[in-house]
Amino acid sequence: MNNTRLIAARCCLQIIDKGRSLDRVLSELTQSDDKTQLSPADRSFVKELVFGVCRWHGHLEHLSTQLLSKPLRTKDRDIHYLLLVGLYQLQHISTADHAAVAETVNGAKKAKKVWAVKLLNACLRRFQRDDADKTLDVNSQDLHQLTHPQWLVKRLKADWPDHWPAVLQANDERPAMCLRVNTTRVSRADYLQRLNAFEIDAIADPMSEAGIILETAKPVTALPGFENGDCSVQDTAAQLAVQLLAPAPHQRILDACSAPGGKLAHILELTQGLAIVDAMDIESTRVESIKDTLERLQLTANVASADASDSSTWPFADGQYDKILIDAPCSGTGVIRRHPDIRHHRRVQDIEALQPLQAAIMNACWDALKPGGQLLYATCSVLNAENEQQASAFLQRHKTAAAVRLEHPCAFALEIGVQTLPGVHPMDGFYYALFEKSH
Repeated sequence: MNNTRLIAARCCLQIIDKGRSLDRVLSELTQSDDKTQLSPADRSFVKELVFGVCRWHGHLEHLSTQLLSKPLRTKDRDIHYLLLVGLYQLQHISTADHAAVAETVNGAKKAKKVWAVKLLNACLRRFQRDDADKTLDVNSQDLHQLTHPQWLVKRLKADWPDHWPAVLQANDERPAMCLRVNTTRVSRADYLQRLNAFEIDAIADPMSEAGIILETAKPVTALPGFENGDCSVQDTAAQLAVQLLAPAPHQRILDACSAPGGKLAHILELTQGLAIVDAMDIESTRVESIKDTLERLQLTANVASADASDSSTWPFADGQYDKILIDAPCSGTGVIRRHPDIRHHRRVQDIEALQPLQAAIMNACWDALKPGGQLLYATCSVLNAENEQQASAFLQRHKTAAAVRLEHPCAFALEIGVQTLPGVHPMDGFYYALFEKSH
């Protein structure tokens, strides 16, 4: 019989120590022969544990150093992560304490490391005792700084001196599950009625014309019509990108960095399939994810593998575009609450490496925009170096570019673009800047 705590611990080791993608590691739970015995409920529980440990890792490590007399050996990192899994259960979820301790300890037996049984039991029992006495407490602000890399905390303090605590706190919380209704197939009002019929509590998203916010997150298999393309899972901030681009029927539109295709699908839905839409991504495997998205939603676009920063690789028909969306490769620091492994994988050097690529993509796409056309530069970053600074440098390079003033009730209006921040606005952290090309 599988031990979910040990499986979760081994997943965390792969993600945090080995640098593997959280999504990729969890996807293997349904593919690996020795784990196919996991029930849907067990897979869901493993996912909860892995997300939780990745999200709260810094604080859990802080606790473990107080509970262990010395660090465990490198070859016993699975036991170390079992301890973190146990601590996460005791501190953050409603698992009965005795079950959390017993099953975590059993994980050591399953790993054939019987010597660790007494160690884990002693550490977790001590945590229960000391936590009840509040001897392991840290204040709220320090707590959320512990869960983030210090380079990021420093950047956030510099970029958002009044808002960084709210951003850090939001990154450690569970985000709402948001949907975008495929309005080529069903109206939002009708889909809300269908959710109600399935006893799924939801409200219309006031910030998105096609958006819905679920009261409680659900697996997509529980959403009526999901497999038939009636809705997609997409945060409000991602939906806002296409709303600000404002694509229209009969326009020629380019989605330059399209995978996995959510914003492309939104463009096609808003234009009712009456626009000519090209989409590309540099990785062929990610291009397949775009095609899968369109197939599920029963939408059509010209999709290709190409380098958005080098127009000579673009296989599309000659001619210029009315609208271009650049959902630029970025640090992902605005979506850490949805992808907690970002805080473990991203390095300050990555930001410096991404900036020339972002600029090159903007330059190539600008050349493909027709006079009078508009280009929307968007990132899921909260760092000025990738956002407002990048937009300012673009305007300095291109004298035919003028910033179009954007306004939104749930975004900070900056000199050039607008910015949303998790914890401050009811959505992920995104930046948007809209440029128009002079005749």
